[in-house]
Amino acid sequence: MALKQWKDGVDAASVAVFGELGNFKVVGKSFLSKKNPFAYDENIITMADGFCVDLYNGEKWNQFTNRNDMTLNPAELLDTGDTLQMGKDYYIYLVFSGATPEIVVSLNATFPDGATALTSRKIGGFHYGTIRKVSDDGLYIPIDSAGNKFGSSGTKWEDNVTTGIIPNSVWDLKNRPKNFAPGFVKVGNIWVSIYQASAKTPVTFMDNTNGLHIANGELQSKYGELPATGTEGLNQFAFNELAHKQGLRLPSYAEWLFGAFGNPQGENGADNYGWTKTSNTARTRTGCSVNTITGSYDVTSGVKPYAVSAYNLCDCTGNIAEWTEDYTIRQDSTNWSWQNVLGAKMGQAYLPFANGLSALFCGHGWNGGLRCGARTVNADDFPWHVGAYIGARLACDAA
Repeated sequence: MALKQWKDGVDAASVAVFGELGNFKVVGKSFLSKKNPFAYDENIITMADGFCVDLYNGEKWNQFTNRNDMTLNPAELLDTGDTLQMGKDYYIYLVFSGATPEIVVSLNATFPDGATALTSRKIGGFHYGTIRKVSDDGLYIPIDSAGNKFGSSGTKWEDNVTTGIIPNSVWDLKNRPKNFAPGFVKVGNIWVSIYQASAKTPVTFMDNTNGLHIANGELQSKYGELPATGTEGLNQFAFNELAHKQGLRLPSYAEWLFGAFGNPQGENGADNYGWTKTSNTARTRTGCSVNTITGSYDVTSGVKPYAVSAYNLCDCTGNIAEWTEDYTIRQDSTNWSWQNVLGAKMGQAYLPFANGLSALFCGHGWNGGLRCGARTVNADDFPWHVGAYIGARLACDAA
C-alpha cells in the first residue's frame, strides 16, 4: 500500500474540493469482499487494487493508495485478542502509524484501541455469524453437504450451516447501506437486518401514550437480544416511525420474501429451524444457537441452530412475526365510513369497518409450528394493533 503525503500549506477545505481526488476513489462497485465466499473454510478479506482514500491527521492530508489486490486475515489484525467472536460486528480501519499505513480490525465503532480519530479512518467492516451454505452459481440455492440443491445427502440442506464472516455483510465506503447501521447484510440491491429488531434504547411515546408519535428510542440489529414487539407498546406505525428516524425503513413483503428465501419451515415439536414449537409461550433471543438465558452463543444447547436463510437472515421463521411496509384492505363489510382508529389527534381512516385496514406481517410467532415458513404472511391485523407476538425487521437502501 502506497502513501502519498500532500505538500504543506494545503488545507482541509482545499483538498475537499479537489475534483480528481474526492474523499475516496474506488475502481469498481466495491473494494472489500470475502475471499472464496463459497469455500466456507476461510475467513479472509480481499482489498481490491485501485482503492484510494484521504486521511487528515490534524496537521496535513495523507493519501493512501492500494496498488495491488491484498488479502487480510482479520483475526490477525485485531487491536485486542486474536479470535473473532460470534454475533459481533467488526470495523476495518486504516491507521496512520509513522510513515507506514496499517490495517487494524476492531470491535470499536469509533476508532481502534491505541489510535485516535485523527490517526485512523474507518474504511469498512463485516459481521461474524451464522451462514447457510448455498450454491456458488449466483442463485443462492441451499445445498446439502454433497453440493446438491435442496438435497439430503450427508448433511441435509436444512442443517447445512456454518459460522464465519458472513459474505454479504462485508461493506466498505462505496458498497454500504445509505444510512449505516451494524448487523445488516446485502440482499439484492438493499441492505436488511440480520436479526429481528430489538431496542437499543428504551422506546417512549408522546404524552406517555402508546399509539402516539415516538418521543425517544432506537432500534438495532443485534445477536442475543429479545426482539422488540407490542410488549414495548409498538405497533406497525411505531416501528415504521422508529425506522425512519434512523434513516431505515420496513421491508416490503416482496423484499421480505427475497431475504427469507431458504430458511427451512418451522416444526411443531422442535426449535431447530426457528423458535416455533407449539408449546412455546413467549419470544426468545435473536440469532442461531443462542442461549435463551444469557443471549450468548452456545453451540451445545443453544436453540435454533439452523434458523437462517440463504441470504443469512436469522429468525425469518418463528420467534416473532415481522411487520412489513405493505397495506391491504379487509372488506368484511361494505359499510364505508370514517373510523376514529388512528390514535388521539391523528385523524381518521375511511374504511369498510373499524379494522378494515391491514398491514402485512410475515414469519409467524413463537408457537406457530408448521405454519412458520419463508413465505408465511398474515393479512388480518390492523397497523394500530399492539401485538406482543409482532415485531419487525429493518431495511435500508444502498448508498
